[in-house]
Amino acid sequence: MNSTEQIDIKEQLKDSYRQALEHTSSALDYMAEYGIKPDGKFGLFFAPSTRQQEIHIMPYKHTAKQVVVYETETGEFSALCPFSGLPDFGTLRVEYIPGSHILELKSLKYYILSWRNIGSAQEDITAYIYEDLKKALKDPAYLIVTTVYNVRGGINTTCSVDSRAQ
Repeated sequence: MNSTEQIDIKEQLKDSYRQALEHTSSALDYMAEYGIKPDGKFGLFFAPSTRQQEIHIMPYKHTAKQVVVYETETGEFSALCPFSGLPDFGTLRVEYIPGSHILELKSLKYYILSWRNIGSAQEDITAYIYEDLKKALKDPAYLIVTTVYNVRGGINTTCSVDSRAQ
């Protein structure tokens, strides 16, 4: 690695740190408006806007209307709780009937992994994922995105957005 590449990497790290600090500070201010204080050892996290934006698709040329389901293994999908900074692990389930496109799996995997350092409410993350996949797929007959988070504080959380209810 030459010195120019090292400087570029360090500048990228500084910019990432600045973005995380700004978003975390903003989230803390927002929580304070409602009397919510962070718990535990608090760390920095990124804004949802830093998630991977590109999700590749492939043409679906069949007339058969099949149901496609992608579901992660536990631990493959996670984000950060904006109130504690702790990871929220869970499973992500995507179900759809293709219109003119299907999702390319490697791209979907990278997209899912891009949530790991993002701090946002579980409900918001589910809505963001739904919106991103709906946009990528363009014209599915229907799309359901469901997140099932591991138990936290004795409470199970399942969030689901179904295009048929929109």
